[in-house]
Amino acid sequence: MEFREEVIKLLIQVAVRMFGCDPETLGPETSFKDDLQCKSANIVQFTTALEDEYDVEVPYMEFNRKATFAEAADYIAELCDE
Repeated sequence: MEFREEVIKLLIQVAVRMFGCDPETLGPETSFKDDLQCKSANIVQFTTALEDEYDVEVPYMEFNRKATFAEAADYIAELCDE
């Protein structure tokens, strides 16, 4: 599995846990704000999960600017030099 796809899969798992979403309805174009109505605390939960999984510091303010799971996955790939 490509690293970006792995990150998107993790984001989907976190969203399912937090919001009880059907994982089949989530994907790369899922929007944190438009689709999930994420609040600041939810974004923190996503960044914490990513930090725990990939042992990388994920700056909240920069991550919060990412609109979709795909944008977030690209950003994490950059942070991890993938």
